[in-house]
Amino acid sequence: MIFEQKRWISLFSGIFIEVLAGIAYAWSVFTLPLNEKFNWSMSQLSIAYTLMSVTMMISAIIIVPKVRSKFEIRNCVFIGSLLYGGGILFSGFVSNIYFFYILFSIIAGIGTSLIYPVLISYSLELFPERTGFASGSLAAGLGLGSVIWAFVANKLFIITGDISSVFVILGILYLVGICILSRFIYTVPKNFYEFIMNKYSVNNNDQENDIEENLYNKNRSDMVKDPIFYIMYIIIIAGATCGTMIITQGSPIMQFKFNMNPEKAALVVSVFSIANTIGRPVWGFISDKIGRIKSFIVLNFLMAVSMTILYTVNVQYVFIIGLMICTLCFGGIASLVAPITSDLFGSKYLTENYGLTFTVFGVSSMIGAPIIAFLKEYSGGYSGAFIFGLVLSLVGLVLSIILNIRSNKMKKARKEAI
Repeated sequence: MIFEQKRWISLFSGIFIEVLAGIAYAWSVFTLPLNEKFNWSMSQLSIAYTLMSVTMMISAIIIVPKVRSKFEIRNCVFIGSLLYGGGILFSGFVSNIYFFYILFSIIAGIGTSLIYPVLISYSLELFPERTGFASGSLAAGLGLGSVIWAFVANKLFIITGDISSVFVILGILYLVGICILSRFIYTVPKNFYEFIMNKYSVNNNDQENDIEENLYNKNRSDMVKDPIFYIMYIIIIAGATCGTMIITQGSPIMQFKFNMNPEKAALVVSVFSIANTIGRPVWGFISDKIGRIKSFIVLNFLMAVSMTILYTVNVQYVFIIGLMICTLCFGGIASLVAPITSDLFGSKYLTENYGLTFTVFGVSSMIGAPIIAFLKEYSGGYSGAFIFGLVLSLVGLVLSIILNIRSNKMKKARKEAI
């Protein structure tokens, strides 16, 4: 089938689109310049990021499934690019914080939801035999974008001296870039899944099939009635919250713990941001080999190890390794949300189901960032946050083991029934 080769064009186009869509994770670069220019408080600016996360979460549940059902994948991404790029572009022309919320947080947030989660679920259609690899590659694009745009935005601000001009320049770049790249996102043929799976089975008839068989094929209304959904959701929330705590407070942690200056702390942040990016395709590849649920067992164990290191170790370089393990695992968790949703509840309703499981990122950001800030103010340090993270990791580990036992029993019972 010709599309088997053509899908690589779609995959790489999707990766570059995700890079362009990664401005939200570079938000910290914009806060101080906006504060200095418009005198917007830091709490007002923190609302802009939180509101964007909440908008993406709600849009993924309500708007994305409706748009996806009416438009081809390329046109869905095209619409997203107009909202995302346009929202950021026109953010550069406002001086009122509430207009900024509307443009950057809400309009650009809806646009992002029509790009990132849509392309992640689409990647599983492109590579049904390697869903971890596909989703991990696209998730890595978003992670890489956070590294790139933090650097680019800072350079543009130095050159222009005006943060509003930075929004205008980046908005134009995102708008034009994603519009063009969306034309190289091709619709997956209806019989492609069967074609690839049959080919995979033929080519590996003497080997154990590494692709996890779906437990169910359930739509969203049926999925939310299943206890397995809530076990899966809590597992992901536990790991994602640990990662969010470190990502949002990485620089202050290093400055407080080791008296680092801001420049050196920013360098450390860039290092574990790269670990976050690398973790996405690496864990996607690993999960294709050992399975998604087993990967979550390993990820939660390593997350617990990282939290233990952060709580007990005062050696700077060992402490940084602990941070890197945490963000490496966070990247892995981010890359596996769509594949595990497909493994547990089928690919037929993946777009609407993933729209719901995608909310884990919004929920974890609403838990992780406030909790670590509160515990820091309450105790005067970060030890309490690391203990909280350790408890979350152990909860995720236990639930992952339970989910693995339960899924194996269900698969065995189904085989015996056949």
